[in-house]
Amino acid sequence: MLLAEEGGSKIVEALHELNVQTIVSIPKVGPFDFSITNAVIYLWVGAAIVFGLFYWAAKRAKKEPDGLQTLAEILIGFATGHLCGQLGEKGRKYYYLILTIFAYIMVTNLIGLIPKPEVLKPYTPTANINVTFSMAIVVFIVTHYLGFKNHRGGYLKEFMTPPGVPKALAGPLNIIFIPVELMGAVFKPLSLSVRLFANTIAGHLIILVMLGLLLEFAGAIILPAGIFVVIMNAFEVFVAFIQAYIFALLSTVYIETAIYGSH
Repeated sequence: MLLAEEGGSKIVEALHELNVQTIVSIPKVGPFDFSITNAVIYLWVGAAIVFGLFYWAAKRAKKEPDGLQTLAEILIGFATGHLCGQLGEKGRKYYYLILTIFAYIMVTNLIGLIPKPEVLKPYTPTANINVTFSMAIVVFIVTHYLGFKNHRGGYLKEFMTPPGVPKALAGPLNIIFIPVELMGAVFKPLSLSVRLFANTIAGHLIILVMLGLLLEFAGAIILPAGIFVVIMNAFEVFVAFIQAYIFALLSTVYIETAIYGSH
């Protein structure tokens, strides 16, 4: 019984890494809390890394690129070629939005996989639904802004019955189509945010639970559990890339649909 309680305490200690901790407390303004937490700090760190990478690569651009410039050029080529190739000339200005989303999610995912001492209050930003939903809301706003900008009133027809439906049926069917299409528009950012959040937190939960077991039963299971943690960390690096890629790719699809229309 005591052993189980101690084992549970070690796992709880490991899972403490998923807790939001206040660093600088700021009084609330109504329902809004502007306190600086470890989640905010690591979001700033991720933003600084992404900005620093592209800023210094651009500032030090050479005909014979060094490692930093090569990495930046690979990311830009990946975004403009593979991720955003279908956006065409109308969507060219949004290449860098997609690149920023991809790079930022990738960096913040990887930040959570780097072992850190407790004094740094470790945290994985993308394991917070508020963070992933905020990024999805940006895509949502850009998507519908572009829809109205490029199609004006015609964009509203995207939420109605498709072309070719007889007028006698179009009116009654719109009672069904409009709410369904509106729900689909709302659920797009929700699906983006929940997918990223769920996959990130699931992987971290497994790793942290295994680390808790390692701390408690080091003598008995250190080898198999240690190997498992190493394998899971390697797999999580792959998942970090895949989740950033899926989020950026779906964002591209939504923006493309808004620019060119879905019909």
